[in-house]
Amino acid sequence: MKRFLAILVAIAIGFSDVANGMLRESWFETRVDHFNPRNQDKFAMRYYINDEHAYARGPIFIVVGGAEPVQTRWITEGLFYDIAYLEGAYLFTNELRYFGYSRPVENAETENLDFLNADQALADLAEWITYLRETYTYNPNAKVILLGTAYGGALATWFRQKYPHLVNGVWVSSGAIEADFAFAGYNEALGESIRQYGSDACYSTIWSGFRVAQNMVQLGLADLLTTEFHLCEPLDTDNELEVRAFLLGLRDDIEFEMLHLRNTNSIREMCEEMEQQRDSSLNALIDWFAREHQYEQCVHMNFDSYMERFLETDFNAASLQAGHRQRLYLQCTEEGFFPTTSESEYQPFGNLIGPDFFVQVCQRAFGEWLTEDVIFKLLRSTNNRFGGLQPAIEKAHFTNGGVDPYRVSSPLEDLNPKAPATLIPDTFVSPDLDSIDYENDSAELIAAKERTRTLIDTWIFEDFEPIRA
Repeated sequence: MKRFLAILVAIAIGFSDVANGMLRESWFETRVDHFNPRNQDKFAMRYYINDEHAYARGPIFIVVGGAEPVQTRWITEGLFYDIAYLEGAYLFTNELRYFGYSRPVENAETENLDFLNADQALADLAEWITYLRETYTYNPNAKVILLGTAYGGALATWFRQKYPHLVNGVWVSSGAIEADFAFAGYNEALGESIRQYGSDACYSTIWSGFRVAQNMVQLGLADLLTTEFHLCEPLDTDNELEVRAFLLGLRDDIEFEMLHLRNTNSIREMCEEMEQQRDSSLNALIDWFAREHQYEQCVHMNFDSYMERFLETDFNAASLQAGHRQRLYLQCTEEGFFPTTSESEYQPFGNLIGPDFFVQVCQRAFGEWLTEDVIFKLLRSTNNRFGGLQPAIEKAHFTNGGVDPYRVSSPLEDLNPKAPATLIPDTFVSPDLDSIDYENDSAELIAAKERTRTLIDTWIFEDFEPIRA
């Protein structure tokens, strides 16, 4: 019923733009299931337009919606916006189905998630781009350039492969395009950053601290760990799920501290704090953890707490508005990217968190049908369809930050002369989205942005034929 209400609301406003300065909201009606002719249900996909720099019949620039509610920042500022000004382009961004208010189904029960996948999302884009050409530019051959980050970057890459006639070039900034279940390379990359921007001693402290904690688990010292880490629920060392959720929560805290400010100083400062405690590596972790959670009476780090955000099915709930359940479903059925520790010794976070833990996460959220074999086959299908790290693609630019751990699932070297890759040292996720700052950007970052600007200009004008009298 909610699906039809959303459609009625969209029809009531005639799919017209709702003015908000230069930024306007609109809705596009598209099919729930593009591949079943017996299912003609439709839903309203939300999108935004900024046409302040557009000229008639000009190019179309699209920021591809990713696994979150629609974000409008990069069609109102930043490098893509600046290039749109130079090219006289329309700027658009869409909301991915199942996220925000683009809801093809009534709720997020497992049986309603069948249409949450890349193929349906790419078909949404194909219909929408055709509509944009007809409705805004009145030019069925208008040039189309896509920008995608994270999952939106994967979709942009795959769209260029599957619908090359509808897009003239793609810029993929920190887009992980190779599905990988046991994502050991992610934790290895975090470890490399700890060594590079913190110290070898810091890496050793974390490495030893996790091993000592694991040994205490095996010795059954649950009360001591519960007390020292101020856990809200007593740690059950006889329950593997509880132990792994605890270790994963500790790893997640370190990852967050390293990455959330997008500044290498965060890594250095974290390591300096850990090195203040000289008594033992575990005490160094405990002291750092206590400072991180100093304003909490206790910390929830059990399996039920970990799963809570994934189990809600009401689209209006905060966890679904944030996209937690939807992203997990994509991980379990299409992407993977689970930060296992059992697959590699070249990372500092212990070795107890294996693929089987995340299989149980997927099963708890979506059902027993998601066995390890099923998940691996689904992820293999993603790479078989789109080529993993070797996509058959041209007119694409892949950019990655040298400190972004997701870079290991994105091309870091040129795929071919028409699909270059640029790795930007000492930077985090999508470092090149902001406007060029010739005073504060590094030389490498400026070069990456200028390369993107030049490539987009080339994609738009390479077959341009001037009007002759």
